[in-house]
Amino acid sequence: MKTHLEELADNRVRLSIEVPPADVDHAFEHALDDLSSSVRVPGFRKGKAPKGMVMQRLGRDAVVEEALEHHLSGWYRRAVAVAGIDPVDSPTIDWEQQPTEGSSFTFSAEVEVKAKPLVKSYKGLTGVRTEVEVPREAVEGELERLRLTVAELKPAERGAQTGDFAVIDFEGSIDGTPFEGGRGTDYGVELGGGRLLDDLEKGLEGMANGDERDVPVHFPADYPSEELAGKNASFHVTMKDLKERELPPLDDELAKSVSEFDTLAELDGDISEQIRQTLQAESDAIFRSTVLEDLSGQLETEVPEAMVRSRMAQMTRSMLNTLAGRGLDMDTYLRLTGQSSEELVAAMRPEAENSVRKDLALEAVADAEGIEVTDEMLDEWVREQAESHEEAEEDAVERLLEDPATRTGLRIDLRMQKALDIVADNAKEITPDQAAARDKLWTPEQESQGATAKPSQIWTPGSPEPAKR
Repeated sequence: MKTHLEELADNRVRLSIEVPPADVDHAFEHALDDLSSSVRVPGFRKGKAPKGMVMQRLGRDAVVEEALEHHLSGWYRRAVAVAGIDPVDSPTIDWEQQPTEGSSFTFSAEVEVKAKPLVKSYKGLTGVRTEVEVPREAVEGELERLRLTVAELKPAERGAQTGDFAVIDFEGSIDGTPFEGGRGTDYGVELGGGRLLDDLEKGLEGMANGDERDVPVHFPADYPSEELAGKNASFHVTMKDLKERELPPLDDELAKSVSEFDTLAELDGDISEQIRQTLQAESDAIFRSTVLEDLSGQLETEVPEAMVRSRMAQMTRSMLNTLAGRGLDMDTYLRLTGQSSEELVAAMRPEAENSVRKDLALEAVADAEGIEVTDEMLDEWVREQAESHEEAEEDAVERLLEDPATRTGLRIDLRMQKALDIVADNAKEITPDQAAARDKLWTPEQESQGATAKPSQIWTPGSPEPAKR
């Protein structure tokens, strides 16, 4: 495929693309195969008519349209790869003559491309480092959770309370009339587990074995059943069985029963170390995130509007998928949140702009450092990620690595990660208190006077620490 690149104004380019005859013929063959499977020609079974008769029956324009619909985008993507450009928007495609069998096909594509991003600096930036200190109550909470896993249940000789296990019969009614789904027999529930409506669960408190009670319940306005939402009901409840947990003592025997350790001290130390590692990972994530935020402020290149629109579209698709998983659509979400679609889009825009700024800044660092990701590096990284998430099924990893689009996306992700590694390795650590004091120096007056540097760019730990107000 021949491709000629012409640079235009405002970061736009024009690609002149010549598709060879063999590719054009393949497109026509594919189009006729698809169309013949759905077209009936008298005297022939469906899908068995000669292709020439199919074209004659449908008309040449229909076949050309089918061929272009399925192949034009692929030809364009190949030309983009050959030209080595990075489009940020959808192209405007045009041609003078339609494609014909046995001949090459020429078309043009005009598109906005991303300007080479530049940053003022990427070394010596700042990131917030939180102190890692394991709270004793967190360790004790985990020990308590382990005690609960081996606790024995025994009959409760008292009224029900949070943490007990109850078996109940219940029947609900509204104005004396039972409603669908409001009746249950031998229903087991842990009190405090959140499986029952709050009013009903509170109504069970104090009930002993054999007790019966009428419990008033108010269904919340957002209850899933429209027939019950906002309604007042009454549940007649019978306590059929009530058990309480008997917790084992915190000793070496407990450690042996719930872990591979022989002593409680060893178990305690292991829990503390696991919590420390989790807190350290969170501290590292905060540091990298705040370093990246500082880096984004160093971007000199203007953020393309097309990239912001594309990022907002991605965010919208992700939001729609999340809502669909919860059984909601966008109209319902907007009604529940009291927003208009315009307000939702406006709220998304700052996040989208910030996200694009960070990507461009990292790309600038990757370019400046000459970071390249080889196939070997990519394969090793994907397998490491799969193993760390206990998803190292070889077949699944191989399928992932065989998909060209997935490989391209992963290659970009790894390149960005390596760029951030360099920025973070060369960044200075500041405490949350230092960051708060620094940010107080940034006032609306400075912004109104045309100042463009962010607080993280006007103070570093190497300078005198700003006074706290």
